[in-house]
Amino acid sequence: MARRAAYVMLGVAAGAHAAAAYRPLVNYQLNCQGCHLADGSGEAGRVPSIRRTLLALSAVPAGRRYVIRVPGVAESPLSDAATAALLNWMVHKLSAVPAQPAFAAYTAAEVARWRRHPLADPAAIRARLLRSLGIQPASRTRAIASRNTAKSPM
Repeated sequence: MARRAAYVMLGVAAGAHAAAAYRPLVNYQLNCQGCHLADGSGEAGRVPSIRRTLLALSAVPAGRRYVIRVPGVAESPLSDAATAALLNWMVHKLSAVPAQPAFAAYTAAEVARWRRHPLADPAAIRARLLRSLGIQPASRTRAIASRNTAKSPM
């Protein structure tokens, strides 16, 4: 009986480890896709697209800190290593522009350092960062007007 209980406990521990070690694609589907959509395009006026901005943000220190500190990343249940792997996967799989070989991959240590300080106003910081990178942030009003026009039955 004790041997069987030990096997059950080993199975539970192995199952918990396997669940925590999902591939980045599955982690994206479970933790990000609900808001950022399958292709990372987000929802205009509500959830930012990561397709044209994630790589640009990831290329500068302030942008990397921002990416790690947005509440969805900082407060995710994923481990630091799984979060770093997910961010790296997103850069390579969801960016509209291919990452160059010189791209500095996110690390578990980097994630651990910055995620402890989630951002209170990520939208304002994102807009400022994008402007500093020469990327025009999407205007909430323009995005909503565009979305409403696109959905118009006329």
